Amino acid sequence: MENYNQKTSEKLNRLIDIAEDGKEGYENAAGEVKDAATKSSFLLFSKERSTYASQLREIVNQLKGEAEGQGGNALGSLHRVWIDLKAAFTSGDEAIINACVTGEEAAIKEYKLVINDTSVPESCKPLIGQQLNGIEKALLSIKSQIQK
Repeated sequence: MENYNQKTSEKLNRLIDIAEDGKEGYENAAGEVKDAATKSSFLLFSKERSTYASQLREIVNQLKGEAEGQGGNALGSLHRVWIDLKAAFTSGDEAIINACVTGEEAAIKEYKLVINDTSVPESCKPLIGQQLNGIEKALLSIKSQIQK
């Protein structure tokens, strides 16, 4: 049982890292975009990701695991740096929005891997599904910004 919970905790910690990366990425993006509505959306998405990370930490703690996600992983950190660099060297919000699309698409892929993993307890999947749904909605919202 402990090994089972440990493996589940590792998978959930990966999602915590993704949520933390999203939180920080959206904070950075909000600081760079000029459009007020986009800035407001990005700040909202950042808050959502913070909530996601907290919810996932609670589940890991309930499983008697160690919630390790405390600020994103190396890949996510690179993505945030990429957003910062791209914002500095390009004009307009479109490049930042496109970077956020890339980040959300990567998050969705990881969430789907975890939710479809048969070793993850069914009791965890409703929350993971809700978070996945929120990320997918955010992606649609961001993509609508590109079409303006």
